[in-house]
Amino acid sequence: MNANDRGIAAASSPPPLPSDHPLHPRSPGTGRYHGLDVVRAMMMLLGVVIHTALVYCEPQIWIYEDPDRTASAGLLVLAIHIFRMPAFFVMAGFFGAMLFDRRGPGGFASHRYDRIVLPLVIGWFVIFPLLAWSISFAFTWQYLPAESRTIGLAYEKMSLNADFAEAGPLHLWFLYYLVYFYLAFATATFLLRRFSGPVAGWLRAGFRCVALGPLRWIRLPILIVATSLLMLTMTEPGIDSTESFWPLWHVIFVYSIYFGVGWMAFGSREIVDRLKDWAWIRLGIGILLLVAAVIMGIKTSLAMDAESENAEVMFVVNQAIQATTCWVLILGLTGITERLFQRENPVVRYFVDASYWIYLMHLPLCIFFPALFRFWDAPGVVKMTAMIVLTTAVLLVIYHLAVRGTGLGVLLNGRRYPVWPFSRGRNLASAPTE
Repeated sequence: MNANDRGIAAASSPPPLPSDHPLHPRSPGTGRYHGLDVVRAMMMLLGVVIHTALVYCEPQIWIYEDPDRTASAGLLVLAIHIFRMPAFFVMAGFFGAMLFDRRGPGGFASHRYDRIVLPLVIGWFVIFPLLAWSISFAFTWQYLPAESRTIGLAYEKMSLNADFAEAGPLHLWFLYYLVYFYLAFATATFLLRRFSGPVAGWLRAGFRCVALGPLRWIRLPILIVATSLLMLTMTEPGIDSTESFWPLWHVIFVYSIYFGVGWMAFGSREIVDRLKDWAWIRLGIGILLLVAAVIMGIKTSLAMDAESENAEVMFVVNQAIQATTCWVLILGLTGITERLFQRENPVVRYFVDASYWIYLMHLPLCIFFPALFRFWDAPGVVKMTAMIVLTTAVLLVIYHLAVRGTGLGVLLNGRRYPVWPFSRGRNLASAPTE
């Protein structure tokens, strides 16, 4: 290669970052990624929306149903289900890699044990009986005579038993899967750093070449094809739901692509700045694709239920459309939020911190409140919206009064915050991202 060729190559490739880590080059002053924090919090808060909307779906697809249902609930559930967890796992991978880079293997393991394993174990033993009681209340309240219907009578008649032998991971399955991903990617990173630096360097260079370099134009097709192929192993349109503690490996493999891209992206994290360009266009295209994916998902489900001759072809097309939708939306949301949230905003930060608590504790209330207001005479869409707001508001109040300034707040947020965070001069920039 002559001098001119070297100059052209240098101009077309992104400059390398200073590195003391073979997978994740370290640069001083990384700071927070406020926009990515917002994306992660949004995906958690959408859990309240999707689990409340399930109560109002027509036809019934959930444990409990309200008599006033609406077709919009089913559309909302399907639309959110398509992209929510893929987007969350990309963010989890990115922030997990950041934490591993900053704290090292020991600090990373300790931090993840506190923030993931303990909430998974303790939270499950708290939430499962609360969910069982909410379901018991719902069906007891439903059949009480109108003239004697009181909370006290429902409490007397409802069952307070919780059969742990029949329980699954509930909505905490994502924490369960995160343990797998953290073990796999942190171990691989540690081993590559310790024993095979050149291989790690080649992996990082290859990823940067596709993410930021001359091959960046094929990064989206590669992601779509890889994800679509893995999604062909599903038993239903989209990505299968997890209802058992027994690992569903075909589901884990699909989500591992999203998590892995986030983990590797931290090593080439200037891609976050690059995604700010054309972000609104990507988001607009992603929304149009989401509409198409919802329509295709409905048609595919109907064809599979009817055992249509075209069901297999429609299933393949549906999986490809959903994979494309996920990646375009994720890229668009990343760029948009990083453009809009470049500085610390105390109000936004408050909701970001509260989102983990809200997601952990919301499921029982998503049954209890709709059941409590079962006999409210209002359209289904109105009741659904009101229950989403009520559940979120109650959990925010509990977070504010009983969690944020306590040891539980330290466990969930990584540090103790004052109960009232909106005073002037409050600087949260040093707060940990995870």
